[in-house]
Amino acid sequence: MVRIVLMISAAAIGGVSLLQFANAAAPVTWHHCSSHQRELDLKPLGTGPLELAAVYCQVLRFRGLPKRALLISPDARCIAYYRYEGTYGTLSAARLDAGNAWTEYPADMEIARFGSAWRTAPAFAWSSDSRFLWAANRERVRPGGFAKSALQPVTTASGGVLWQLPPLRHDAGPLDALLWVDGDGLAVAQFGTKGNYYRPTHEDNAPLFAIVDARRGRVRDTLAFDAIESLKNRVRGIAPGAAVTDAVATKLPDGRVRVLLSVRQWVVWTEGEMPRVIVNPYAAEQNNQMVMSPDGSRVLVGPLLRTNGAICYRVGGCRPGRPVEGILAALHDLGTGQLLWSIRATVTNDLEFPAPAISPDGRYALVGLVPEERRSLIALIAMEDGKIVQTFPSPGGDYAMGFARNGQTVWTHAYGLTALYDVRADAR
Repeated sequence: MVRIVLMISAAAIGGVSLLQFANAAAPVTWHHCSSHQRELDLKPLGTGPLELAAVYCQVLRFRGLPKRALLISPDARCIAYYRYEGTYGTLSAARLDAGNAWTEYPADMEIARFGSAWRTAPAFAWSSDSRFLWAANRERVRPGGFAKSALQPVTTASGGVLWQLPPLRHDAGPLDALLWVDGDGLAVAQFGTKGNYYRPTHEDNAPLFAIVDARRGRVRDTLAFDAIESLKNRVRGIAPGAAVTDAVATKLPDGRVRVLLSVRQWVVWTEGEMPRVIVNPYAAEQNNQMVMSPDGSRVLVGPLLRTNGAICYRVGGCRPGRPVEGILAALHDLGTGQLLWSIRATVTNDLEFPAPAISPDGRYALVGLVPEERRSLIALIAMEDGKIVQTFPSPGGDYAMGFARNGQTVWTHAYGLTALYDVRADAR
């Protein structure tokens, strides 16, 4: 159990909210939800800017939550998720209010992940106008087998059709991985980094990162692996891309892209500049989740908390480990690497938290909390000092979360249930 002091911010978010609230809370609308689902109490706890606005229920064709492979559209009207079932990859999308009317796209993005950590996000993102998805596809020698072709950027169209974008090419080798930066087609890429994933195999002698414009098929800037000290002495025969644990990126106000690469060290690379190396305080942990602030100045890290000594047997179930106290979320300055604030917790069971999220204006963050009395809670955090502004329950134990409508909406999803919360502009 973790003890948390709830601190309510008196500040309010500027702008127009999703729904204009009167003094009394607006009625919550439930769409396509069963009577059992309607019994869930999803209202925020305590006072604060959040107000439950709507709940949507659908059936996901997936055994368990796809973790970082689920996204709500920027306008908070649509949902998309990616699943890979050992042989085929499928990208599914639907309107939240359309029930189970999914459109499915055969898209193989499993080996297109940018990092080697198992919680790395797959290569898809909503467009800025929420009308389509940016994604990627590639051919394999056989279903579920080795790669046959370079990665091909695509967008979704009606009727389950994928439209090919101009191919992205570089002399360093095939396009091997994509990390979408924004909803307008900017991405970070890897070229020539996964030669042993292909048949026939090939050596990657000059692998590099690139900042690309997928809409136009243009490479805007490159960074050779050999320009990073910790990547110079790679083990021969191992794909260079395996040295990249994870990466996050954002588009700066001036239009350039800034990338944070986790490669034992933290490498901060801004388009048009030389990379900067800062100490990675989580280098020993391989499955942290990160999100960069919209202005590119800070990174919010969600380490993977595990108990000490837990063991699961083929027969007889699992033996719980000893409680561990550690960092649940931490904000670091990307200029110096300095820790700005952290939230600590004690875990008594092995838990997997969703990736943290930051609002587009950089004011708030979302962080999963250690469950109390078997109830999973999410905290709305003030980015300025890490204080908890308000908490609200997740729809289930395995959940995803984020912001939409330019920060005017908070969303959370678990087991086919999506809850939308209005971020009230008039909260005091």
